[in-house]
Amino acid sequence: MDGTTERVVVEFDHTSPEYAARAQEITADLRARCPVAYSPNHDGFWVVTGYESLAQSMRDEATFSSRHHTAEDGARFGGVNIPEAPYENALVEMDPPEWNAFRRVLNPMFAPAAIARLHPALAAFTNAAIDACAESGSIDFVLDLANPVPAQATLAFLGLDLDDWQRFAEPAHEVVYSRPGSPEFQRAVEGQQWMFETVANAVIERRRRPREDNLSRIVHADLDGRTFTDEEIVSLLGTIINGGVDTTTALFANAIEYLDRNHSLRDLLIAQPELIPSATEEFLRYFSPVQAFARTVARDTELGDQVLRRGDRVLMCFASANRDDREFPDADEFIPDRQPNRHVAFGIGKHRCIGSTLARAEFVTMLETTLRRIPDFRIVRSETVRYPSLGIVNGYVNLPARFTPAARVASS
Repeated sequence: MDGTTERVVVEFDHTSPEYAARAQEITADLRARCPVAYSPNHDGFWVVTGYESLAQSMRDEATFSSRHHTAEDGARFGGVNIPEAPYENALVEMDPPEWNAFRRVLNPMFAPAAIARLHPALAAFTNAAIDACAESGSIDFVLDLANPVPAQATLAFLGLDLDDWQRFAEPAHEVVYSRPGSPEFQRAVEGQQWMFETVANAVIERRRRPREDNLSRIVHADLDGRTFTDEEIVSLLGTIINGGVDTTTALFANAIEYLDRNHSLRDLLIAQPELIPSATEEFLRYFSPVQAFARTVARDTELGDQVLRRGDRVLMCFASANRDDREFPDADEFIPDRQPNRHVAFGIGKHRCIGSTLARAEFVTMLETTLRRIPDFRIVRSETVRYPSLGIVNGYVNLPARFTPAARVASS
């Protein structure tokens, strides 16, 4: 590594309105010209858009660190967000060996068998959300369905009060689509502070009076001979709640909007619901609800013929990698039964999303129930609002729709 390779500099800002409007076009150009390039924005960072380079770097966690701290030599490790988030997200912003201990505690809670026990609750949350709108023939797929169901499911998973779902959900959405420095972003940060204070009180209560819930299991878990500190648990719960609330909402909104524009696919999934699991993987690839996560270079390295130095920030563009024709033939085409489908919507390597099984269960439940109960929905596009920024999550602020009024299924 002689450092003589000329740095490829591009004008790229994933938080900009231009990127929100032209993300696929911009990243397709970068994949073709320079799948690893340098942007001077946000104090400078590398952007990785090609599948091969992204997979290589995401698997090399000794070189590409997730940590959020300042090293002894003064190098700043900024975690998984560019710009850097104002607080650390436990688990997702850790490296081994610390990461190993946290993950070992959580793995049994997120195992498929454990998530399967939540399926009846997911069905109940989804039917209740649709029941509230069924007779009116009008629904906002984000505000009335895709916000409450993942939020309620996440709180139920932890054992927190379901009545608070809205206060947890709103800042979780707003913090990812608002530009840093804006009034909306500041409001979201204040809402997140309420969340941290609320879960901190719940942690104190579980230490005194444990229950049969996952929060109590976390509070009293054996973490290599000790228990979690309150601060560690609060940070961990913030990661679980923020990760569990917004991403499934975004995926579902994109899928519903796409089905409204592609009636033949909607008819196919209605006629053959057994295709929904494979279509779910294609929705994940095609829309990549989490657009990108960042890493910090822990030691000098080369990636895609570029020389990266310790302390450099790197943005891993999952959404771009999922549209790389070298990995996915006809990548810009939605193929509901695509095989193989090695998408990176949940990341790749050790840090692959621990909540992927729960996210899939939520999405499949909401999609199956929607197609069964209100199959003729029509999006009201004049009233639809997308996230103004795609810096982190690709979603909708709201997604209103009309349908033929339907009967309620739950008892009053």
